[in-house]
Amino acid sequence: MTETPVRVGIVGCASMGRSHAEALADTDGAELVGCADHTPETARSFGETHGCPSYTSHADLFADAALDAVCVCTPNGAHRDIVVDAAAAGIDVLCEKPLEITPGRVDDMVAACRDAGVTLACILQRRLFPTMQFAREVVGDGRLGRLVFADVRVKWHRDRSYYDDSSWHGSADLDGGVLFTQALHGIDLLQWVAGDVSRVAGTGDALYHDIEAPDTAALSLRFEDGALGQVSATTATRPQQPISLEFNGTEGTLRVTETGVELFEVNGEKQPVDLPDPRPDGPHVAQIRDFVEAVSAGRPPMVPPDEARKGVDIIFAAERSDSRGEWVSVSSVGDLRDADD
Repeated sequence: MTETPVRVGIVGCASMGRSHAEALADTDGAELVGCADHTPETARSFGETHGCPSYTSHADLFADAALDAVCVCTPNGAHRDIVVDAAAAGIDVLCEKPLEITPGRVDDMVAACRDAGVTLACILQRRLFPTMQFAREVVGDGRLGRLVFADVRVKWHRDRSYYDDSSWHGSADLDGGVLFTQALHGIDLLQWVAGDVSRVAGTGDALYHDIEAPDTAALSLRFEDGALGQVSATTATRPQQPISLEFNGTEGTLRVTETGVELFEVNGEKQPVDLPDPRPDGPHVAQIRDFVEAVSAGRPPMVPPDEARKGVDIIFAAERSDSRGEWVSVSSVGDLRDADD
C-alpha cells in the first residue's frame, strides 16, 4: 500500500453504510473522510460515530471532502445519480449490489465511469465464499462431465415489518423486488460457476406481501454452452433456508450452500471436498480491501462493471420475458432502455 491513504466517503449511512465504515476502519491504506445521507439525523449520528464530517447531500460531500473514492450504500434505485456525479468529480466508486434496477440506469453509470476514467466496482462478496470458489473450480475443471443443469434456490422469509419499517423495501422504483434485493447474489453465483446465460424465461409477483415489487419469482435459463437452469426466489416462505446451488453434469452432481458442500458425487462415488481456507476478515471486508488496493495500485477491482452487470442483465431479461410471455435473449438487454431511464 502507498503511504498516502485512499480518502473514502460513504453515501448512505444506514445498515450497509455502517458495514462499509467498519470494513474501512480495518483496512490499511484507507481513511474515511466524510459521509452523506438525505436524513440529517442519520448523517449526523454516523459522522459522530465514525469521526468524520457529515452532509445531507452527496454533492456537498463530493465538493468539500477531497475524496479519492466513495462507497455507494443507498437503496438500489438511488445509485445512478450518485455514481454519475462521482465520475464527473473524478472519484472512484464502490457500489453496493445491484448496480441499478433498469438497463438504462446501469448503462449510464458504466458509461460515466468509463468516460471519466474512474474505477467502478460492485459488491458481490459471496464469490469469495470457500464453497462457491470450490464449485467454480469443480465445474470449470469438468469433474462433473458436461454440465446439463444448474439451479439456485433463494427461499427466504421477510416479516411484514421488513417492508413496513422501510420507505423503500418492496417499492418498484427503489427496491425492484426479490430478484434484485435478495436473489441477485444467488443469480450471480449461478452464472459465475456455470457460465454465461444466453436467454431467460421468467415470471414474478407479490404473492404474500402487500408491496409494489415481486416477492416471488421463477426463472428458466438456457446457458451459452447449452445447459439448462432454474432460479427460485422468494421472501414469502417459512422457514428461511440458506441459498443453495446445484450443478448436474453427465458424470456427477455438486450441491453447495454458502457454508457447506451437501453433495459431491462423480460416477456413483462420493468425492473428497477440499475447500480453500476462509478469509479471516470475512468476504465483505476482503472485497472492500481489494477495492482500496485496486484504487491505490491502478489495477482492476475484483468485480468490475462487465462482471457486475451479468446478474442484473439476467434479471432484466426475465422482467421483459414476463411482460412479453416469451424467451428473451440476455444479449438484447442493451435494447431494453425504458422511456423513464
